[in-house]
Amino acid sequence: MEQNYSKDILESLLDMIPDYIFYRDLEDKNIYCNKSYANEFIGKTQEEILGKTYNTLNILPKLSNIGRVRDSEVINNKKPVIYDQTIVKSDGEKLLVEITKLPSFDDSGNVNGILGIMKDVSYRKELDKLREGFFANMKHEFRTPLNMILSSIQLLDHKCNKCDIENCKDCFINCLQLISTNCLRLLKLSNNFIDLTNFQTRCTDFSPRNYEIVNFVESICELINGYKTFNDISLIFDTNIEEKVISFDISKIERIILNLISNAIKFNKHGGSVLVSIEDKREYINISVKDTGIGIDDNRIDHIFDSFSNVENRLTKVGEGSSVGLALCKSLIEIHQGTIAVRSELGKGSEFIVSIPNKINENEELDLSHDKVDDNMIERIKMELSDIYA
Repeated sequence: MEQNYSKDILESLLDMIPDYIFYRDLEDKNIYCNKSYANEFIGKTQEEILGKTYNTLNILPKLSNIGRVRDSEVINNKKPVIYDQTIVKSDGEKLLVEITKLPSFDDSGNVNGILGIMKDVSYRKELDKLREGFFANMKHEFRTPLNMILSSIQLLDHKCNKCDIENCKDCFINCLQLISTNCLRLLKLSNNFIDLTNFQTRCTDFSPRNYEIVNFVESICELINGYKTFNDISLIFDTNIEEKVISFDISKIERIILNLISNAIKFNKHGGSVLVSIEDKREYINISVKDTGIGIDDNRIDHIFDSFSNVENRLTKVGEGSSVGLALCKSLIEIHQGTIAVRSELGKGSEFIVSIPNKINENEELDLSHDKVDDNMIERIKMELSDIYA
């Protein structure tokens, strides 16, 4: 009685598993299979399958030659085998599965059957495709600044060999500036990779303090405007609140704002505009970065925050860039228990909206350290804007 109860429990558990599980003897008679195997793969009920051979069930076409060969290996070598195979489900869908087959033994140690598990691994193909696109993009991302640095060094070397240093002062200054800018591009890209990896391995610091958010965001916009003008693009700041103190990690929110503004400028049109605005939504403070640029195609917008995404309309038509920055922004805002969303219309522009919880830490005073602009912040701005070409 107890043995039958345990058997029923085990079979119920196996029926809950989405993997296809089966057990058959050496005469191809089906001794056991779970519901997924019966319904999805064979297209019959368990009762219709159990006790019958595949020949009787008239489903031999589902058993490929490679499957038969693997069965023989299990029986002859008395060892398990693991291999990938594309199968056809009962509804006609093709599925890449990882098949594990193990021998079962009788009391004399002879093989008397084969236990099999078929696991859906079709995600591997999609992941490989995403990785290929991602690393192809990254190869370009790293190669472009390195080539520009190398070209500048070669030009400097050529001028120095001609001993024409005094007459080539402007050329030297331009080359050094180009080298500096592209070193910053590489540093930005490396930092994004490292930080995104840290988030994925949960190895990141989070230090929220009470800061005044309106003045903080406005000061970033003012510093960018004072730093450089890009393609006659105007950067405008607007707010419906004059002052708001909330708790946030200042370095991480700064990173988000700089990244979004950088993208808004990079993918904008000549003479376009970028509007940065803050709005109090009671439970959340919304920071919006809206541009008049090229926009994002509808069929790509859902994947723009994926770390392996390559949103071609924004990454290949106008400037270099990678979705690593946006994936990082998503991670940075999520540790604040906030959200980031995007609205876009192809050819008309995009709007990214960051929502930060409207709350403060009652045990802390207002931190005014960000009121003082330091050289480090200016350098960070230079780095974040380094992949924009005026």
